[in-house]
Amino acid sequence: MQERMKAMREMHDKMMNAKTPAERQALMADHMKAMQDGMDMMKGMGGMGGMGAMGAGMGDGKGDGKGMPAEMAKRHQMMEGRMEMMQMMMEMMMQRLPNPPSAR
Repeated sequence: MQERMKAMREMHDKMMNAKTPAERQALMADHMKAMQDGMDMMKGMGGMGGMGAMGAGMGDGKGDGKGMPAEMAKRHQMMEGRMEMMQMMMEMMMQRLPNPPSAR
C-alpha cells in the first residue's frame, strides 16, 4: 500500500508542476492508470468498509477478548491507510478538472 501511495503522490506532484494544458494532457493517461491502480487496491481490501468488517471476529461480547486490542489496532491502521488513499484519489480527480483549484 505504501508503494501505491508513493506513486500517487508522485503523480500528484507531476500534475501540480505541469505548467501548460498540453503538459497536463500528456500526463492524463498515467494519471488515469494511477487512479485505477488505487481503486483496484482498495477493492482488494474488501470488507473494510462496513460494520460487518468491524464486528467480524469480535464474538458476542461474552468471550475473554484475548487478542482483540492487537486486532483492533491492525484494523484501525488499515482504515487509516484506506482513508489516506481515498483522499489522494479525490485530489487526483480534482486535478482532472480543466482548471484545478489551487493546492491548500
